Amino acid sequence: MLFLAVFCGFLAENFREHQVEHKRTRLYAKQFINEIALDTQQINIGMQFVKEKDKEVDSLLKALTDLRPKEINYWALNIDVYYVAKLHSDVFEQIKNSGYLRNFKDEKLITAIQDCVNYRDNVVIVQDALASFYNNQLTPFLNKNFDLSFRLTVGSENRPTFDSLWQNHSLSFPDIVPSTKEMLEFKNMLIAIRGSYNLNFFYPKLKKKCEMLITQLKSSFHIAD
Repeated sequence: MLFLAVFCGFLAENFREHQVEHKRTRLYAKQFINEIALDTQQINIGMQFVKEKDKEVDSLLKALTDLRPKEINYWALNIDVYYVAKLHSDVFEQIKNSGYLRNFKDEKLITAIQDCVNYRDNVVIVQDALASFYNNQLTPFLNKNFDLSFRLTVGSENRPTFDSLWQNHSLSFPDIVPSTKEMLEFKNMLIAIRGSYNLNFFYPKLKKKCEMLITQLKSSFHIAD
């Protein structure tokens, strides 16, 4: 009788622990969904930024080809501004380090997690490479070859304001990138960042993987929208 009571107590305690662990795992799943949703927002911004940056690069390349000084200086004004999507990994690392990843047992879910996390890490590498290119090559080139004083004027990125400043400026702007060699170097750098190191391909693909993972997490843990 005593043995039966102890055994029943053990089963009850084991059940309680199981329930607590299940609730904790489900909470982690919800937090993971929120984290991935934040990544999706960042990716959306990145996709729009890359789209606009491609237009700017195309305009600058055309201005360089046509040798139009005002257009060159206008498009070069902020061409070295870039965007890096802030992608999160805190919740996933917490799930992994706490050992709760063992409770994510659905095969499709595990595959979706691995696929999304691995692709996200690759995108981070691409973004870091792009930032390094801007900081170590493009920005130093602009600082050396262009007078960027218009950046000190509020609203100079606005085209009508820029046109007005251009007509009345007392600054010394180069008619064109000083030499053929430098012009070629500049064009090659612009071509390199066209599509922001193919982020116009990587961002949409990562977004799709994030959305699929969110769907899989909600399905596996019965989480409503």
